[in-house]
Amino acid sequence: MTATVTQSFTRAILSQLAHYDIQLEPAIRAQLADYADQPRLPLPLQDEMWKSIESQVAPGTGLRVGRALMPQHFDTMGFLLLSSPSLSVAVDCLVNYSPLVGEGGQFRKAHESRGWKITYDDQFTTAVTLRIEAIIASIATGASWVAGKNISPTAVLFAHEAQTSLSEYQQVFGQADIQFAQQENAIIYADADWHFKQREVNPAVQAQMLELAKQQLSQLHPQSFEDNVKTLLKNQPWLSRAQMAASLAVSERTLTRKLQLRGMTYQQLTQAVRKHHALEQICLAHVTQASLADYLGYSDEHAFAKAFRRWTGMGFREYRQTHCTVNGH
Repeated sequence: MTATVTQSFTRAILSQLAHYDIQLEPAIRAQLADYADQPRLPLPLQDEMWKSIESQVAPGTGLRVGRALMPQHFDTMGFLLLSSPSLSVAVDCLVNYSPLVGEGGQFRKAHESRGWKITYDDQFTTAVTLRIEAIIASIATGASWVAGKNISPTAVLFAHEAQTSLSEYQQVFGQADIQFAQQENAIIYADADWHFKQREVNPAVQAQMLELAKQQLSQLHPQSFEDNVKTLLKNQPWLSRAQMAASLAVSERTLTRKLQLRGMTYQQLTQAVRKHHALEQICLAHVTQASLADYLGYSDEHAFAKAFRRWTGMGFREYRQTHCTVNGH
C-alpha cells in the first residue's frame, strides 16, 4: 500500500513557499491537480514536490515554513492537539495519530535527564534536511498552541549539519541547546512544561476528537485482530485476558486461538507492553514500585518485582539508581 499525506498539509506548504517565489515544474503541478478532489495524495508525489522545492530555496526555509504552519493545516490532527489539556497528552496523540497528517515517518517519546524527548524517525530520502527542519519547527510552534503560552524546548537535536545561522534557529527554538550531527532528530521539553495546564479544554470535545481520529486511522490502516489487542493494551496495560476478550466482544477461547494463529500468546503481549511502560516511567520522580505494580495490573508488588527482575536482571531500586541517577535516563 502506497504511503499518503493529507492534502491540506501539502497545500499549506505550497502557500508558504509562494512567499519565496517558488515555482514547481509543470509536470508536478499537473500531477498535484489530478489529486485536487482527493483528501490525500501519494507520498512519492510529495517527494517529487519537495525535490523541486529543495533546488530553489535558501537555507533556513524549512524552519520558516514549519514555524508558519497553523492547526487547521493538520486537519483532524491539529484540532485533536488543540483539544489536549497538556503537552504530554498532545504528544501521545501525535505519537498515535500522526499518520493522519502524513506517513513519511513516526514520532516516539522518551524521558531523559533534560526532560521529555520527542523523536521523529523519518522514512523519506528526498529533501530530508529541509523537511526535518519544517517538522521540528512545527512541533515547537504547536507546543505553544497547546500550552496557551510561549514555551521553548530545553534542547533540539538534528542529524544534519547547521543549514543557516544560529540566530535563525534561535528565532524558532529560543535559547534551547541546539545540536547538530546527532544520532537522531528530536526536540526536548522540561518536565514542568510537559505537564503545564493553562488553557481550559472541554473533555467532551477531546473525547470526540479522539474518536474521530481513531475512526480515520482505522480507515487509513484497517487494524488486524493482533493490532487491536496491542492498542488496547498500550492504553490499558492492566487488562486481564477476560477483560480483553470482553473489550473485543469475543470469548477468551477465541482470543487465545486468534493470537496463536499469529504465533503468540496473550501473556507474551502483556509482558512486552508492561515492560515498555515500566522502563518508560521508572525514572519519573513520583513513580514508585507500588504505583507501577498497580498501574500495570499486578496483584501485588512482589509479583511485579519478580517480573521486573526477569526483564532487566535487576531489582527495581537497583535499576533506578543505575539508569536514572547515574546515566540520567
